[in-house]
Amino acid sequence: CALPIYLRYETYLPLMKMWTKYMEELIPFSNLTDSSLPNVAQKMMKADFHGCPLIVRKSKCPSYIGVQGIVLQETRNTFVLVTPDNVVKRIPKANSIFNVILHDHIFTIYGNQFTIKPGERAAKKFKSKPSIDL
Repeated sequence: CALPIYLRYETYLPLMKMWTKYMEELIPFSNLTDSSLPNVAQKMMKADFHGCPLIVRKSKCPSYIGVQGIVLQETRNTFVLVTPDNVVKRIPKANSIFNVILHDHIFTIYGNQFTIKPGERAAKKFKSKPSIDL
């Protein structure tokens, strides 16, 4: 049984390219410094992740670790990804750590700090918190 064309990984590659350009406009990669990282973190927290290439680095569910794909949908509690082998997976944010790689920079997203609706996250002011590994 073949997946419908709209659920294939290749279908979302243009969306991923658009997302990358969006992030290039949002974050000045050419002059990132240690002092600019708090500002970058704020921008990442408020960014739209539809089209983002995401990798599950840690999860309470071992079968999710290493899953990578393009974000199709983000809800308060999950990321829905399409993987390179054309499988759609719903990954819970809670108790998961994700990586986003952009221009040789690795950004870490702690799912527990992301359990908020994407639209509400864009308007919210965030305080810096220490991160706790799973």
